[in-house]
Amino acid sequence: MNQTDYTLSRPVSLSLPVEDIDRLLAERDGNAALVYLALQRSGGQPLNPAALGLSEEQYTAALKTLERLGILKGAEPPKKEVPLPPAEELPQYTAEDLVRRTQEDATFRGVLQHAEMLYGRKLSTPETRSLLGMQDYLGLPPEVLMELLTYVFDRYRSQKGPGRSPTMRMVENEAYAWARNELLTSELAQEYILRQQQRQNRVTQLMEALELHGRAPSPSERKYLQNWADLGFTPEAVAEAYDRTVTGTGALKWAYLNKILLSWDKRGLHRLPEILENDPRGGGKRKTQAPPANTQPRNDLALAEQLLQNRRGKKEE
Repeated sequence: MNQTDYTLSRPVSLSLPVEDIDRLLAERDGNAALVYLALQRSGGQPLNPAALGLSEEQYTAALKTLERLGILKGAEPPKKEVPLPPAEELPQYTAEDLVRRTQEDATFRGVLQHAEMLYGRKLSTPETRSLLGMQDYLGLPPEVLMELLTYVFDRYRSQKGPGRSPTMRMVENEAYAWARNELLTSELAQEYILRQQQRQNRVTQLMEALELHGRAPSPSERKYLQNWADLGFTPEAVAEAYDRTVTGTGALKWAYLNKILLSWDKRGLHRLPEILENDPRGGGKRKTQAPPANTQPRNDLALAEQLLQNRRGKKEE
């Protein structure tokens, strides 16, 4: 029997980067290929070498091979934390300081004019002082500050309605987040904004899956939705969990729904077909087992957030 007598028993359905496959084929390392496939199957979660039939030494060697081939990224040394002054300790410029900087510093004058255009009015002395502090003491370049201002206004108005304006304190809080994440160029700022917009689009899709139309989510609801989006749940999966929640409780219970989704996440189930295959339970038509009566929604939300943080930490490692 030659190789022409063999065919795949199932249609090809696994999607893998062609570059990775080419590198593995050229390397001809069976252990590295085995570990790579297992990592893909587990979603990048840590593996048990024994479950793959490998010793610790073989497993470590395979990981190093994958790292050398550029398929895995090794752990980076932790970034040195740059302490930022608390918001209340930003410099207290005098009125004369503000007038002088506005007259002499053309770049800051451009930021100030951009802010006043967004607000539709002249900024007050405290607002101008805060804006200058973001530039001087948070180290945000003028062009990044203008990107930040536009982003905060767009986000606020999408949530609160057109014509509404965020406070300068809201802008300042976002500036601290950008400084901590070292968004110090327009390119990095635009990449961040794009990621946030994509995240918001996923949240909107999940809202539609829950049949919540014509309103913005509350802060607690937004946290749930963002966590589910970041965990990788599709709108169809959330709609299935919603159906099971309503069937089981008679209403949309956020903590109950979150329990269902977290149980699926632990099993690596994030899409409807795999959920129906691995956890059918009547496809949402039979009552699911209720979570413990003493479960508090806020604690449940904290659990989801902690799970997401742990996953991010593992990816960074």
